[in-house]
Amino acid sequence: MDNPFTFGNPIRDPARFNGRQDEIQQIVNRLLSSAHESTSIVGERRIGKTSLLYHLTDPQVAARLGLAADQYCLVYLDFQGLSDITPLRFWQRVLKKMARTVCHQSLVAPIEALLELDSLDLFDLEDLFETISHAGLNTVFLLDEFEYVTQNPNFKSDFFGGLRALAIHHNLALVTATRRELVDLCHSAEIKGSPFFNIFANVVLRPFSHAEVLALMRGYLAGSDLAFSPQEEELVASLGGGQPFFVQMAGSYLVEARRKGIPAPEFVQRVTADFDQQADPHFTYLWSHCSESERISLLALIALHRQKPSKKTLPTLENLARIHARAQLDVPELVKRGLLVEDAGEATYCLFSPSLERWIKNELAAAPGSQETPASVEAWLKAGGRDKVEPVKGILPRFKKQYWPIVSTVMREMSFELAGAATFEFLLKMLL
Repeated sequence: MDNPFTFGNPIRDPARFNGRQDEIQQIVNRLLSSAHESTSIVGERRIGKTSLLYHLTDPQVAARLGLAADQYCLVYLDFQGLSDITPLRFWQRVLKKMARTVCHQSLVAPIEALLELDSLDLFDLEDLFETISHAGLNTVFLLDEFEYVTQNPNFKSDFFGGLRALAIHHNLALVTATRRELVDLCHSAEIKGSPFFNIFANVVLRPFSHAEVLALMRGYLAGSDLAFSPQEEELVASLGGGQPFFVQMAGSYLVEARRKGIPAPEFVQRVTADFDQQADPHFTYLWSHCSESERISLLALIALHRQKPSKKTLPTLENLARIHARAQLDVPELVKRGLLVEDAGEATYCLFSPSLERWIKNELAAAPGSQETPASVEAWLKAGGRDKVEPVKGILPRFKKQYWPIVSTVMREMSFELAGAATFEFLLKMLL
């Protein structure tokens, strides 16, 4: 029994690509416009940015979308790990790929001629792209992990100014993929203020809807002898939380549990445990890229979820903001990144996966034998002038010291907000 679910590598086979139809249409509409406009794809790690770029560059997919090879030269480049690349190496890498990709053989010679040069200036590039344009060809650069360029001090304002000029005047369109918006991924204020970033429209990749998750599962299973029960579908959807990478991971472990004949009483526990173990480093990454304020908002959300439902404890933006004022800014960003999911009908929020909540609580807790002493707490309070945290100091040793600031903030604000309705011990149980 082959496992139809795979995770780890981007999707290359168009038959296995699911969803993102609205996003694809936005990108393609801009490429097909008379101005051949550029697009910035923004999305959290593992949300499917690379798979989307691969999908767009597949010859059959591109032709079906109106990007036929005799009119559009699609050039995919991945800059991941190229932290020391220079503008010259950038263009050499691009031109080599163009020489292999371009469908008009008459254009190979002028491209390779530039590759022979020891240096390249904007005039050389403008001449080349003018030649390409006169041949009736539009060029599209699909630039994966483009933050390795925008955050690289080797790339000055003249590079981005030149790239913008090529995009505006010479039928070159750019489709970049980054974890955050381009303007937030610059190595200097000068670059951040560059007009280069004005040529892009943002397309944000968000988690799949529940319907899209079900379509992904059923589509992969359609070519096999397998079928998930409604309960199994809900288990995979719950663990994956709408993120295709995690959905595939959960689906894979569910198939493996079936293959091993795990009995019903242990089945869900086994699938969840295998998923948690594999997801652990990915959750570590997501958490490490959250600001302290975002971590407080996530912790406040967990605390509200663990309480008896009431108007005051529903995880709405209003209730979260009463605990942590910056939640008004944090929550929309966390939703955009896919860490939080909004129930639009109820106007409430939750973490995208219960496994992430388990991971956060394990991450916060101090391991037995490694807890700080009351004296250490007193020294921490005194050094930071944290008088307002005094009421919760007895709880802090139960948490890792590095998280005392965020834990104490949530504990203190929750105790004020729910005065008389919850004890510190109850709050502690909610968080651990």
